[in-house]
Amino acid sequence: MTDALALLERAAEVVAELGPVERPDAESVVVQVGPTRASIRVVTLADGLDVLAVTQMVAMDLPNTPDLRDDVEAFGARMSFGSLRRSDPAGVTTDVLQYYTFPAGRLEDLPLLMVLHIVLANGVDAAERLTGKS
Repeated sequence: MTDALALLERAAEVVAELGPVERPDAESVVVQVGPTRASIRVVTLADGLDVLAVTQMVAMDLPNTPDLRDDVEAFGARMSFGSLRRSDPAGVTTDVLQYYTFPAGRLEDLPLLMVLHIVLANGVDAAERLTGKS
């Protein structure tokens, strides 16, 4: 098993502590955390440098108003981890996604879980704030 596949397997195991996990293909893990879903993939940037790329669907099909733009920008500016963006800044409706990438190849399981928990919980907070649902 390659280092990247081993890291993805570890990520799948630890993130199962946060919610139900699916394996849609051999290269990704999808986890449901609260009202959000996140895809986790491993990207090898260089030999020995594997990063986890997290893409979290925070909210779907929201009216793409100036208020939403301001809310996404304000919440994104307060985030310590990742970035929050609208998928279609010019459309009538848009999805809101959180993106976060971090080197994870040498993290032990507990620190890996902690980072994933912080990132994904932040996405849940954004979802609740943007949709008004908890």
